[in-house]
Amino acid sequence: MGTIFWPKDPLDGNDMTLLTSILRRWCERYQVELTAEESSRKAKELVEWFEFGVKDRIELEELIDDKHWLVGRI
Repeated sequence: MGTIFWPKDPLDGNDMTLLTSILRRWCERYQVELTAEESSRKAKELVEWFEFGVKDRIELEELIDDKHWLVGRI
C-alpha cells in the first residue's frame, strides 16, 4: 500500500467553530433544521470553500448564500 499525501491542512477547533457558526446562521435564516439534508449539502459546500482558501466569514456566508455569484448580474 502506498503513502497518501493529503494536501489540505486539518481543520482545528477555531475553524470548526467558525464554520459551525456560519452554518447555524444560514439554517436560522432559511429555517432549515441543522440535521436536514439541505443543511448537510451547505456544510459540505462551506468546507469545500474553506479548504479552497476562503477564510473570511463574510465571504463564506455570501458564497453559501450564492450572493457572490450575483456580482455583475442585472
